Amino acid sequence: MRNKLMMLSIVPALFLTAPAMADKHKSCGEDGKYSEMKKNHKEHDGIPRMLKGIDLTEAQKAEIKTLVEAQHQDKSAMKSHWQTHKQLAELSFAETVDQAKLDAIIADTTTAHEKRLADRAQLNNQIFKLLTPEQQQQLQQKMAEYEQKMQDRKKL
Repeated sequence: MRNKLMMLSIVPALFLTAPAMADKHKSCGEDGKYSEMKKNHKEHDGIPRMLKGIDLTEAQKAEIKTLVEAQHQDKSAMKSHWQTHKQLAELSFAETVDQAKLDAIIADTTTAHEKRLADRAQLNNQIFKLLTPEQQQQLQQKMAEYEQKMQDRKKL
């Protein structure tokens, strides 16, 4: 029930941001403030950010890229996400909200989210198993530092 209420409170905000992001914004141009971010995204090497700063062998990098690309091959999840988004928009801006349809959309979304989380956990575990014990230690230390940084940020 709490998840449903949270989803209902977030949905209007999502629909208000969609029109603002629909067209290419001026700042996304060649000299805009986001051009550096776009450049970095295009130069992305396929290695997850959590592994930046850890010395990986070329064989490890190749295997990690293969694992990541294999997970990204499933485009049906993204299509399903946008279909759900469209259904939610139609429902939200209708004269009346059909609660049964809304509950069904939320249940489908929750199930899809659970699947994405499970897939991500499996991928991360496969990547972790590819690392040497020293690299695993470095990764765990890096993650602990990040967690501490996030806790310090919450205190502010």
